[in-house]
Amino acid sequence: MTNGTRTVTKSPYAGLRHRDYFHIMLNLDSFEGFLPTARALAEGFLDAARKLQKSSTLEAELRVFPYSRAAFEARLDEVYQGLVEDTNRYEAAQSWTMRTRENVIDWLLQMAPFNQTDGAWLRNIAPVGPMDLVRNLLFGIWIEELGGGDPALNHANIYTELLRDVDIVLPELRSREYAENPDILDSAYTAALFQLVVSEFSQDFLPELLGMTQYLEWSSVELKNMVRLNEYFGLDAHFYEMHVAIDNAATGHGAKARQAIESYLEQVRVDAGDEAMQAQWERIWNGYVAFSTTGTLAEDMQVKLAQAPTPADRVEAIIRTLGPKARLNHGLKKLAGTLINDRFAEPTALMKALIDAALIVPGDQASPFFDLMGPEGPMYKVFTDEQIKVWRGWVGSVAAGPAKPPRATLSIADQMARLVDAMRARQQDTHGHQAEMLTGPDTAGAGQPVSKPVSWWFTQPTAAFLAVVADRQNGWVVPGDSAASKLVSDLLNGKNRMSKSFNGPALNGPALNGPGGDGPGKTWRDVAVAWIDGGCPMPGDDQARPLSLLSPPERVTAHPTGKVHGSGSVH
Repeated sequence: MTNGTRTVTKSPYAGLRHRDYFHIMLNLDSFEGFLPTARALAEGFLDAARKLQKSSTLEAELRVFPYSRAAFEARLDEVYQGLVEDTNRYEAAQSWTMRTRENVIDWLLQMAPFNQTDGAWLRNIAPVGPMDLVRNLLFGIWIEELGGGDPALNHANIYTELLRDVDIVLPELRSREYAENPDILDSAYTAALFQLVVSEFSQDFLPELLGMTQYLEWSSVELKNMVRLNEYFGLDAHFYEMHVAIDNAATGHGAKARQAIESYLEQVRVDAGDEAMQAQWERIWNGYVAFSTTGTLAEDMQVKLAQAPTPADRVEAIIRTLGPKARLNHGLKKLAGTLINDRFAEPTALMKALIDAALIVPGDQASPFFDLMGPEGPMYKVFTDEQIKVWRGWVGSVAAGPAKPPRATLSIADQMARLVDAMRARQQDTHGHQAEMLTGPDTAGAGQPVSKPVSWWFTQPTAAFLAVVADRQNGWVVPGDSAASKLVSDLLNGKNRMSKSFNGPALNGPALNGPGGDGPGKTWRDVAVAWIDGGCPMPGDDQARPLSLLSPPERVTAHPTGKVHGSGSVH
């Protein structure tokens, strides 16, 4: 095409799919002139992460902050503790995404492009010649990803064996057939492509690679939930167990990544000053966010799972297909008092009758029903091998039961706001509230400090009232320590009118499930104590943490957007 006097030639690589670019990056020598496109792809992924950080809906945990070693380690601790809390609350039987064995196996397939290139983001991290501490730490991580020379420990090999265990045999990784697999979503190639294009320019993108490493290695603690899922459905969990162990935050890859970042930034500070250090830090954090959020695999999997038939749907389809003939073959035999021939008109009722008659035992693959399909049984060869798998899948899903609907929850800050609202009417005639003074910013003026009775503060906006209660200078609350707070020790633990009000039941129901108690029996005292121990968060503070496909379902419902970023899991 011509632009004035200058001729602009469109790149032959423009507009290809991510699976196409993935294939090219694994066969770079065969695609002349692709490096500028690879560079543009890398910069595009990183630019998208920078723009995302400006979004008002992005979780606070993913937003950049001024670097100091203390602030960095505090953020990492916050992330880690949140993930540990998720693993403590997760139940494989109540997974909100991967509800069946087939769901988990499909997830294994979708993660193949990324997990069969595990470690690729660090593939060019070691330069020719002397190596500094930062690159040495990263190179050490990469070597362990490769198995340290032992094929049996190579992460990609271990994942390939996991796929074979579930009868998934994929073409050679670099082949065109691998990239064209119609059963793998296009978005399943995105995260793998991202690490390949960034790592192609490892020296230029070293800060981003440091952040990418920190995200991937620090977040692996959540893979305990994948271990539970695999074990629940009788699948090999070794790949995920290995990552939980090797990526640990104490001495493993997570700790090495943190050390590398701190060492790198300290050297920048010494060489170029604090401003330069902060600029490099922003690039590091952008790499962290980019690895966490790039791609749409999680969203695409949610759509796919929502559209997929359930195990019960698939069994019902078999019954409807075979029913017209089957209803002529059972004579006068009955099931739960009704002729079997008559039951084929209602597949759901037939399936329930099989369970009621103990021919199907939920979760038991040795249920008597399967004996009827054996060589000595009356239903031998009635079902195909694939149909028998469908029956077995349904039996397993009956054991798990339907996923419990996630409970709507309020943050502890919003629960505390409910407490204040509930107490407003009760406190009006309380003498102590008229005598006790609290000091805080005047909400009606320019924010100048004013000292007013508690009863007056109850007439102010809830957030303003909670702020003065939480202020250490007023002497009633020590944020983070309810046992040291006079509000608890002097007032709520006594036998006064206030303690009686607080020890009565809070408003039960789903709105108050969550931190500080759960369901019936929860008191306003429980709410107040949990609020103080939680650091006295204010209503409206963004406390939502990023979601993954392995998050507990109740946290999904409580999340303000319900959006799962990127791939939805680190592996």
